[in-house]
Amino acid sequence: MDLQQLQVFEQFADNVDFAFWVCSPDVTEYYYMSPGYEKIWGRTVASLIENPHSFLEAVHPDDVERVTQAAIGKEPWNMDEEYRVIRPDGTIRWVRDRTYPIYDDQGNIYRMAGTAEDITERKQELKDLNQSLEQFKQFVDNADIVFLVWDIEITKFLYISPSYEKIWGRSCDSLYKEPRSFLEALHPEDIPPVIAAMKNNPTSIDGEYRIILPNGTMRWIRERTFPNKDENGRVNGIVGVAEDITHRKQAEEETYKALQREQELSNAKSEFIATISHEIRTPLSVIQSSADILHHNIDKLTNEKKQKHFQKVNSSVQRIASIVEDLLIIAEDEAGSLQFQPTEVDVVQLCQEIINTIVNYNNRRINFKVSGNATSSSMLDAKLIHHILVNLLENALKYSQPDTKIELELSLLSNQIKFRVQDQGIGIPTENLSHIFNSFYRAKNVETKPGTGLGLSIVKRCVDIHHGGIAVNSSVGKGTIFTVTLPREI
Repeated sequence: MDLQQLQVFEQFADNVDFAFWVCSPDVTEYYYMSPGYEKIWGRTVASLIENPHSFLEAVHPDDVERVTQAAIGKEPWNMDEEYRVIRPDGTIRWVRDRTYPIYDDQGNIYRMAGTAEDITERKQELKDLNQSLEQFKQFVDNADIVFLVWDIEITKFLYISPSYEKIWGRSCDSLYKEPRSFLEALHPEDIPPVIAAMKNNPTSIDGEYRIILPNGTMRWIRERTFPNKDENGRVNGIVGVAEDITHRKQAEEETYKALQREQELSNAKSEFIATISHEIRTPLSVIQSSADILHHNIDKLTNEKKQKHFQKVNSSVQRIASIVEDLLIIAEDEAGSLQFQPTEVDVVQLCQEIINTIVNYNNRRINFKVSGNATSSSMLDAKLIHHILVNLLENALKYSQPDTKIELELSLLSNQIKFRVQDQGIGIPTENLSHIFNSFYRAKNVETKPGTGLGLSIVKRCVDIHHGGIAVNSSVGKGTIFTVTLPREI
């Protein structure tokens, strides 16, 4: 090596961030150590030349045994190790150390060369990457999201995250072995659109579909796909993200139903206002008409005609009072102030008294019978029982022909009391049965029959306060049976 080459080499050695050296095969003597040693080890080259074993003294205690075996073992000139060194200031650096044999003219190893590279930053990057991968793995393993990777032909899965088993209820192995089982899990109605999406543009799907678990339950899935590209930007696979959105779908469905109920309630209230106006206007018109006739013709009318007009006024006043009372009961119940005041009552006598209070219809059409051998005395709220039976009996009378009978059967049982009201009227359509106890609701076949849609709602509320139950059995054109069951002990 001439002087110019030596100067170039020294400049190179002074500026690179790694060390290289030449030493004896047994590492007892260093012939050359580049300045990079001082940058990495934080020690002087002179100290190493003076004490070659100081090289090992700088190695981290956890690595020293491994490095010693490699450095002074059978073939120290073939070492390739990564280890930590502790600098005098206490900081730790990672080093990759590689050695090479140098042969003499006879082919014998008489020197050993080595390079040491500071890989601390690479190690930290690798550590950070591993931590990120571990965090991502924990996320993938625990999140309710499935990550999928397909080949570009969509013929096999390259990766399936563990959450697949939790959401699909099937093993990842089964999907690896039989990729088409992915389609088999889909709801039959969703298979065609999913297949179409996979054929048309498999790398940019954003769709929702249903899956059926092995136990028969159904879940909603939102799946999105993205292209997986190589270093040249060419698509070599498909990445998919599948999320369980069942709860969201259920919430949407509940919200939709709530909005429907709100709309129905709004419509019912609007109809109720119109109905109430009509229901009150009709008896008011009767009162006004009879009052005018009595006012202008009282001296000309016979006592019989006067009495007839007085009865019309009285009946209309009772009708208005009944409507107002229904409204007050609903308002009290919704405010939580509807009182429950049970007392010892004779149920048979109470039923007879209630029948006698029905004046808007011919109460002679009501056949009342009692069955059962238990006592007729029971703890009931007579006022609430009155609301229950009056509404059921008046409905039965109103919605059946005038020449038909209404059956009221009272069953006195040991632990409960049953009221059974049966008519031969118009009946209730099947599709309306689930709504008949809602406030303001009226079945579609009531036609021009007067009513506010509050009666059965009041009945249900009064039954509930008694901790009882109400059942209905109806057939359009044949009649309806309401059965109210109340416990004797509250």
